[in-house]
Amino acid sequence: MRLATCPKCSGRMEEGFVLDHTYGAYLQAMWVEGAPAKSFWTGLKIKGRIKLPVTSFRCSGCGYLESFASST
Repeated sequence: MRLATCPKCSGRMEEGFVLDHTYGAYLQAMWVEGAPAKSFWTGLKIKGRIKLPVTSFRCSGCGYLESFASST
């Protein structure tokens, strides 16, 4: 998915991603299907769920963010 103009102010949209920082590593945020379920050991239960990387677009004019989790 590629956005050219901001749907709010018609400014230029820039592609990027939401950073996830964990235990000294930098990762790309992921979309996980379903409602969050707590896990004592890992914080959240995600085994067996669909997980997709999140790509975000930021307007250089107004700062509006639009995010996508595409499987393609």
